[in-house]
Amino acid sequence: MSNVGKVLVLPKQFVKGMGYDLVITNQRASVQDYLDALNKAVDALPLSRSRKKTAQCAGCDLCCAERAPLTWLDVLRLEEYLSPGEKLQQLLDRVGHIVVDGPVVDITLRREEDGRCTFLDRSKLLCTIYFARPLVCQTFICCPGTSRAAGVRKWVVNLGEDELVRRWLSHAVDRGIKPRFHEGYQPNLRLNDWQPNAFTGKNSYHQVLLKEILPPGLWKQVFSVS
Repeated sequence: MSNVGKVLVLPKQFVKGMGYDLVITNQRASVQDYLDALNKAVDALPLSRSRKKTAQCAGCDLCCAERAPLTWLDVLRLEEYLSPGEKLQQLLDRVGHIVVDGPVVDITLRREEDGRCTFLDRSKLLCTIYFARPLVCQTFICCPGTSRAAGVRKWVVNLGEDELVRRWLSHAVDRGIKPRFHEGYQPNLRLNDWQPNAFTGKNSYHQVLLKEILPPGLWKQVFSVS
């Protein structure tokens, strides 16, 4: 069992091998508590890797070719780590990829012509921004997991990206300019479609509470004080 206090990551046997389950034990558990528990579990638990038969993630780049959505707090960390003071649009132009399809916006990490993340060291197959890597990268483990564990990840990632989209659109509206994107299909962008959520006004994952993100039904499934 991987336990950092407010979130437990528990080993669970599946037909396809050893995976994990997730339990929240404190109503004040934050997204950072969730990240800390998962990062510890990657090192401490005997998880069965489904894509590559290895005990370590280091040196495996199979997940680095997948869509990696960014959250608002991911972008704040990348800005601090890579280029303090850089404007939001400039940073997204450099490290991200913005796709607009009608009213839908998807902001992800940039991938190069080989289809892999721009921050992957091709020779060592290691992440060059490991300590500032996005939430979706920290929370992906290529092992089996319970539906409630997957549900927590989905809600955290989706609401975090929603806040990034809202801030990106607000940035353009406040300056009286059109939002700049990299790929578009009949764009129909409206700021009112992106309402404030639990990530709004926060500058750290420590400040975002899981209870404020998860819908009541999912919270009931994952919360336990036993």
